[in-house]
Amino acid sequence: MTSWPHDLSKTAPAAERTGAILKAALTAHGVTFRVVKPWRSLPGASLVTTAPGQPGVWIEAHSHTGPRSVSGYDVPLAGLFGVSAVITDDFNTRHVHCDFTEAPADITDPAAAADAIASAVAAHLAAYPSLTGAQWVTIASHPASRTEYREVVTAHGTWAHASSPTGYTTGPSLDTASVWGAYQRRVADLAAETR
Repeated sequence: MTSWPHDLSKTAPAAERTGAILKAALTAHGVTFRVVKPWRSLPGASLVTTAPGQPGVWIEAHSHTGPRSVSGYDVPLAGLFGVSAVITDDFNTRHVHCDFTEAPADITDPAAAADAIASAVAAHLAAYPSLTGAQWVTIASHPASRTEYREVVTAHGTWAHASSPTGYTTGPSLDTASVWGAYQRRVADLAAETR
């Protein structure tokens, strides 16, 4: 008995899939990566960047083959309708690059799409501030809840972060006023609860 879905990535010719094209484009832009298959039960794997001190950027292509669409780094070129690069870090989850078309198979130049995503990922990695090892300074704290407002100055500007051991967190963000406002609202809410 065979399992569904069948993954023919090992037997399909590389010229008919996106994997080699994406890998070549990333390598040409100096981006180091590894192949990651996070869930055994789901088909497809992603390319994930391996820049030291930075969270990985997950790179995938999206293709519509027959009645379903597939995602991963090595998908069929036939039906290719999107490429995307997503980062999840301590700040949030966001696209580094997102190129989707309105209809299946609308990406007619996969090499250009791969080059565009590789260029965007390389630019992101060059500009991404590494806050690893940053010396945060506590500006204000609410001792009863152990909520802290902290800042760090980097080459990219002043970053602010508010958090507590109970799971409350805002930031890090370059929008220090927004984080300070969120911290003040948190402290006001905690003071109102104790009355």
